[in-house]
Amino acid sequence: MTRSIFSPARRFAAALLALLFALLAAGPCFARAAAPALEDTLAQVRRLEALADAWAGEHPGSDPMELTVNYLCGQRYDDPLWSLVLGGGSEAFEDYVRQNDPGLGALQSLADVTLPTGEAVDFLHLAAAAGACYGYGMPQIVCSWGGDCVQLAAPARGTSGDPAACYEALAAGFAAPDGTGYFPLSDWLADVDGVNLGQRLLAGEGLADALEGYYSLLAGTSDPDAARAEQFVALQFGGADTGDSEGFRALVWNTFSQDAGVQLYLLANEYADVDDEGRTVIAADLQAPLQAACMLVADRLADALDGRVVDPPAATPRPEDGPSASAPPAATPAPGANAPALWALVEQHPGVLLGAMGLLAAAFVAVAAALWRMGRR
Repeated sequence: MTRSIFSPARRFAAALLALLFALLAAGPCFARAAAPALEDTLAQVRRLEALADAWAGEHPGSDPMELTVNYLCGQRYDDPLWSLVLGGGSEAFEDYVRQNDPGLGALQSLADVTLPTGEAVDFLHLAAAAGACYGYGMPQIVCSWGGDCVQLAAPARGTSGDPAACYEALAAGFAAPDGTGYFPLSDWLADVDGVNLGQRLLAGEGLADALEGYYSLLAGTSDPDAARAEQFVALQFGGADTGDSEGFRALVWNTFSQDAGVQLYLLANEYADVDDEGRTVIAADLQAPLQAACMLVADRLADALDGRVVDPPAATPRPEDGPSASAPPAATPAPGANAPALWALVEQHPGVLLGAMGLLAAAFVAVAAALWRMGRR
């Protein structure tokens, strides 16, 4: 008798939980305007790069690539983490662009563009991911797929401690071609292609040339999705046997969870804490959704590659005046390897930078309050 009374209740509760997961996975759904073609956008990017070259020629120490990427992404990614990656934008250069080619301001709010392969990609996300790789000479996970995994997982925080259950719930919002969900296809393409494009920037290509060359090659292959996935797995994970499902999932999770940039992002958003030994500990109620998001990434790549083995990447050629490191990028760089001293410190102790940022913010508030009081006297 007890079973006959409560079984329907259990089924109803399970149905409610499934509905909740579905709503969380669906995420923001909105209509998107028709995306312009990449070739039309490239003409604007070339004009921007010409201005960046001219500006850098008159301002020693300026990097045209950093000027270009920061101009494109500065409004959308206006936060301390982005400044840490590329050093922040230049208001003087933005004024220079406004004076010489005001029409380029439309690039700063550009959404999707249509690729020669037929898909739509989030263009500014793409530029940010590529620029992050250029900035430190290594794939910056938090600026590409790592950040999107957090975005996908965060709304499901506390809903389940089982990664498999979270996987089923979040799958609908992952790489959705219609642009819905917290991790749509346009973002996925920006992440994968951004890492691949970053290597072209490191080799000395301009952004427009890198975009044109990369997508021309993809369009000429029989399977563009497999071609981009193979390069991405080599660069981001140092190669892998994508047919070993559990092993590849573990590799993706370890690469994500051990990355200093990801840890800093989690700490900054109170998704993690620092233990007594200075290690970053992910919040218990978010771990399963994050693991599920990484599982989805691994399975998407494995499906694109039909489970084949991907070899480690070859060394990336560098221009003589570019970054000096010539070794292939590692999946998860060792603390301090090929990185400035500040980034080496962040890799070892992400909480240190977070605390410093908090102190700076408190100092700024104190100074502002003092100035306000002085102004009222």
